[in-house]
Amino acid sequence: MLTTAVIMIAIMVILAALGVPVYIALLGSTFYLMSANNMPFTNIVTGLYEALTKTSLMAVPFFVFAGSIMANTSLGRRLINLFAVTLRRFKSGLAISCLASNAVFGAISGSAPAATATFGKIVYEPIYDQYGDDVAIGLITSSGALSTIIPPSIMIIMYGIATESSITQLFLAGIIPGLLIVLVVGAYLSWRARKNERRAAPTLQEIGRAFYESLPVILMPIIVLGGIYGGFCTPTESGAVAAVYSLIVGVFILRDIKPRHLLPILKDAAITTAQVFILVAVSSVFAQATTIARFQTYLLSLMSGLSPTAFLIILNIVLLIVGCFFEGGSATLILAPLLLPVAMSMGIDRMHLGIIFVINLSIGMFTPPFGLNIFVTQSVLGKSMGMISKALVPYIILYIFVLLLITFIPQLSLVLLG
Repeated sequence: MLTTAVIMIAIMVILAALGVPVYIALLGSTFYLMSANNMPFTNIVTGLYEALTKTSLMAVPFFVFAGSIMANTSLGRRLINLFAVTLRRFKSGLAISCLASNAVFGAISGSAPAATATFGKIVYEPIYDQYGDDVAIGLITSSGALSTIIPPSIMIIMYGIATESSITQLFLAGIIPGLLIVLVVGAYLSWRARKNERRAAPTLQEIGRAFYESLPVILMPIIVLGGIYGGFCTPTESGAVAAVYSLIVGVFILRDIKPRHLLPILKDAAITTAQVFILVAVSSVFAQATTIARFQTYLLSLMSGLSPTAFLIILNIVLLIVGCFFEGGSATLILAPLLLPVAMSMGIDRMHLGIIFVINLSIGMFTPPFGLNIFVTQSVLGKSMGMISKALVPYIILYIFVLLLITFIPQLSLVLLG
């Protein structure tokens, strides 16, 4: 079993190092695993088909499309203007407004790169003028990761699909951890800005105008999450509501998008959705192969002597390292089905495990050298890898601090589940 596992991992690493797409690397390992265990290759075809027949997958294209619409409208600018005006009297108001806007954006789109690109264009210069390059770059690059933690999150959906867990429950479990990150990072920003000059408080007229202009975007998470937890719709149906709502607001109400611009937006959303679906299908076949090969049983015997605390420490270290090199959704689809049986045998709740996965891999999205948000920041702001990496150090530390709290205080994730 150990030799098979080593060869399987070596195949994935070598193919990935050669620049082969992740799904091809996974298929290569799956072919080897099946041949080593005398499994019929027809299982691959049936497995690919069955993986894509899950109705929960329909939520992905809807939320991806809603995020694409938001990234191409003035909704992001309206959102950040609301917080910037409301928090103007505070020394750290502008920086916290960027953080809060990312949190609300996360409750709409679930896409970290989209959030980073959207707010990077809007707030870099004003934050740079007030707080300097380190705060501006670090905050913009790291805050986008909130979109993968605060529901609805595409990564949470992928964990739910990979482990056959309730996506509605997972969304609920992600609320307090996401808000905790906002509070901890907000406290740090307040400390960083303690020597700044206090600005004039906004008037009620200014707040009212900003609120009125941002109403279309403020209503969206209320409609999406309220529909789910009010029992009016499933996560998939709420995704459809988000897509239709963003389309109506962007095209007909705000008129930021002309009908002729819809085709490129649909094309980008379709490409992203296809990438997710391919990963889901291939990862499902890979998980089935590992189950037939009894990999979960092997892992259970390998870790039988570990305490839950030791397992969680090792898990965090492994996921943080994996997140630095692999895209979070891919890592979730590969590792979650393997590690869930081990975790549950130790009494670790599957919802708690899901949030640990999501936070770890979200940190990987802005951790050098391959964090996706870093490349988005490079593209949008034209900054060097060295400058971005230096600016991100405090935020990586803060997120890991919150990760440890979430890991060893399970009720932070589970208290809303009842």
